[in-house]
Amino acid sequence: MGKHENLTGAQRVAKRRAALRAQGLRLKQFWVPDLRDPKVRAAIEADADALAAQADRWRDEIDDAEALSAEVLDDMPPYDWGDEPRGNPEHDRR
Repeated sequence: MGKHENLTGAQRVAKRRAALRAQGLRLKQFWVPDLRDPKVRAAIEADADALAAQADRWRDEIDDAEALSAEVLDDMPPYDWGDEPRGNPEHDRR
């Protein structure tokens, strides 16, 4: 890019996109919530409040599941890893 070419904005964008496509990339565009909009922020806050209202119920269920798994795991003998390799051999070869 040493020299400054006389390209229009559209030409620079087209050139950049062509270079990215040549690298195997593709353009993706998507819509995201506009957090500057008070209506959007209010809706998000309402959703968060609804989730928080259910937190105690979910906390009880999570506590029950954790207690059950601890009870089951406490009754199991520890696993003897012996000479088994740890980790993912496929990953370790890279």
